[in-house]
Amino acid sequence: MTFLRYFLYVLGAALLSAAMGGGFAFLVALISPEFVKELFVTSADAAALPRYAAAVGMIWGVFIGAAVMGFCLGLITLVKIAKVFTKKKTEDETHIASR
Repeated sequence: MTFLRYFLYVLGAALLSAAMGGGFAFLVALISPEFVKELFVTSADAAALPRYAAAVGMIWGVFIGAAVMGFCLGLITLVKIAKVFTKKKTEDETHIASR
């Protein structure tokens, strides 16, 4: 069950960051279409440029969001593993001291 919950966290973070990346790229394309034309090599006309930029922004958003959430979940996993080892060590010390 924990695996499914973490998978949904990664999926949610990737989709949210995709939406944010797409929205940001769309706004940049509306404000400065010349910048987007120079940044992405495309033959798109000026009307389709914001949609193209939004699509590329969403793709980058998915990659960045999944990577960041995966890194965070990796840290959480390492902390939990460290707690298990620390708990076992204190239990062993308590058991030896009670003899």
